[in-house]
Amino acid sequence: MKSESSGIVPSESRSDDESVTAVEFLENQLKLEKEAREALPYEPDTCTYPQALRQLVFACLTCRLANDDADIGVCYSCLIQCHSTHELVELFSKRNFVCDCGTSKMKEGKACAIRTRQSQVKEEPPSQIPRMRSGSFSAAASSGSISFSSKELPLASDIESLGNNYNQNFAGHFCSCSVLYNPVLETQTMHQCYLGDVCGEDWFHQECILGYKPGAFVKSLFEGSGENKLDDLPPPGVDAASETVAKIAQTGFENDPEEPVPHFPSLDSFGEFICWKCVNKHNEAFDELSRHEDIVVCQKPHFTDVTSADEWADREAELETEQLSKRQKTESNSKSSRAPYSLFLKEKFHVRLALLKDQLPESSSLCKLLRNFEFLTVEDPIYQPEEEDVVSTQASEGSLYDMGSTALLALPLPQALEGLEAYDVMKEKLRGFFKEFVDQKKVVTEDEVRDFFGKMKKE
Repeated sequence: MKSESSGIVPSESRSDDESVTAVEFLENQLKLEKEAREALPYEPDTCTYPQALRQLVFACLTCRLANDDADIGVCYSCLIQCHSTHELVELFSKRNFVCDCGTSKMKEGKACAIRTRQSQVKEEPPSQIPRMRSGSFSAAASSGSISFSSKELPLASDIESLGNNYNQNFAGHFCSCSVLYNPVLETQTMHQCYLGDVCGEDWFHQECILGYKPGAFVKSLFEGSGENKLDDLPPPGVDAASETVAKIAQTGFENDPEEPVPHFPSLDSFGEFICWKCVNKHNEAFDELSRHEDIVVCQKPHFTDVTSADEWADREAELETEQLSKRQKTESNSKSSRAPYSLFLKEKFHVRLALLKDQLPESSSLCKLLRNFEFLTVEDPIYQPEEEDVVSTQASEGSLYDMGSTALLALPLPQALEGLEAYDVMKEKLRGFFKEFVDQKKVVTEDEVRDFFGKMKKE
């Protein structure tokens, strides 16, 4: 791409698609920041440790690898302030979960930066400095005056929770098919088990819930001409989701995400679902619950290795015939031939279950289930941090230069001087970096800019 202001012309060895102007690069960075604020709208100032909450949890695969494959989940604030440079997997909500950041579960890691600052800084008037979302915590991002990098943090030593429930999600795997989740490549609708007593609130593909073979209703990424459709997919990052949708429209390897797989309930017909694994553990209670049509939408049997919708329908018909025959003989035989099934609950099932619980005898299996899992009879909201205040949001809308200058002014004098010296060094290196391209009349590509800053980070 030609820059009219500088007179720089593109190199013959590079196409216009590979080049990027400085303005475009900065605009792209600002766009990324805006998207980040929309995706992460809450104040990242308070770690939820040691509270056991139903909250958003993020699995840190980097810390897992560094700690002998220990399952590690962190809260929203620690995601931003302590683990933003790590490889993370969003698990969405987990019930009764205590943040692992800075605990003995991370014995090879550092203390939680948020809790460390709070323990060292006395209460001071709130700062109006924008919160810097980086892997290195800065007191300029919150109240107080102590500033330190992750290298200066003490070792993790807080007591870990013994009540956390971990499952394969914390290693990045989901569903009964144990797929390694990739937000760009995942094209199917998934549903989270509401009970989670056995599965750990896992997420399941619709086809896996019913027992189809994995991928039975998703066209192969290699289907058609034989070319690898993976090459057409965009990398994770800016507009990945929208670009994926566009590619799907062109290549046709995806079903309509709003259209469930055959024999799966319509998505607007139920509120929550409970997987066959959890149902099977409490089968008598859920058999009893299934008789209440004002609470349950339906139950769907779980088969194995079904290859088509017709085969699934045939198996369901065979199952119904077999169960009817068994019921005509003995109840015990009926239980022995039980088929696993998932349960789909109506919207506002909590209210109806609460009323039902008071009417059930103490000996009822369903009554015992409802008493053991109170969140089935009362609303179970997900904890959310406070949203960013207006001042912080307005400040973050400013330029990168303004944000950096404001944060620099909030630092103690020694750190501020170090920051200015680092800025001068970077400015000189940038000058030399760009001079080479001017002398050779070449356009700077985005990859070259990223390589430059990557080398500086290592230095």
